[in-house]
Amino acid sequence: MLFRFFMIGLFSFAALSVWLYQGIEVAHAITDYFKHKS
Repeated sequence: MLFRFFMIGLFSFAALSVWLYQGIEVAHAITDYFKHKS
């Protein structure tokens, strides 16, 4: 039971970090776009 909980926690942490990384990449792309546009 504890192992299952650990696996779920690890998976959700990995998914969250990937999602966060994607969000940061998108934010950088948007800021770069607006900097070059002006």
